[in-house]
Amino acid sequence: MMKLGADLQFPPGFRFHPTDEELVLMYLCRKCASQPIPAPIITELDLYRYDPWDLPAMALYGEKEWYFFSPRDRKYPNGSRPNRAAGTGYWKATGADKPIGLPKPVGIKKALVFYSGKPPNGEKTNWIMHEYRLADVDRSVRKKNSLRLDDWVLCRIYNKKGVIEKRQIGIVNDTCSPESAARLVAGSDSEQVVSPEFTNSNGRSSNPLDFPFNYVDAIADNDIVSRLLGGGNQMWSTFDPFVVRQPQQRTF
Repeated sequence: MMKLGADLQFPPGFRFHPTDEELVLMYLCRKCASQPIPAPIITELDLYRYDPWDLPAMALYGEKEWYFFSPRDRKYPNGSRPNRAAGTGYWKATGADKPIGLPKPVGIKKALVFYSGKPPNGEKTNWIMHEYRLADVDRSVRKKNSLRLDDWVLCRIYNKKGVIEKRQIGIVNDTCSPESAARLVAGSDSEQVVSPEFTNSNGRSSNPLDFPFNYVDAIADNDIVSRLLGGGNQMWSTFDPFVVRQPQQRTF
């Protein structure tokens, strides 16, 4: 699904795939300086008021990823931490910040994952945000009783499965197969972020090094897998977390 603004006209074959440097230098910097930007196709809204699955319908342009200019508020009146609550959940940072621009960084890129519910027990979803903010900006409190941290940040939103899904349901029940358990455990707490260009039409990663089972998640959720494999006396020192063994078939 491609959304276009009512009065926006683009030539055939037009695609919007800017680099990190182009987003910061040609769009974010110009927006913060009240200068015209190359293409007026980035929506202005407070995205922290919405769930991520509601944002594609509000975008001026986008197919598998959507761009927004958004203000950013403080979590506490006198602090510098941003408020990450959004819609019915919250955004959680993952990975290290990436400086944008050489030799001196002009912007900072941060990756975040959306969780439904309230922290710390939110349910992880497949919605990802890349947030671009200006570097070396005075973010001290400018007005009394104001929570505004940044007038504008630039955000890229996408779903790593390549679809617009509302929630990721990850409830394991007693009738789950070992294969389903492996998929649920592997996707439960992993903080790996896959950009849409590395996914195919089925939403699966095309990276050959992207294993379907995560070692750390297997250790963290071994009680769940133990129950699903039918035993409370599993020897985890000999358990290979990359392989979920099939239960042996009995012959009668």
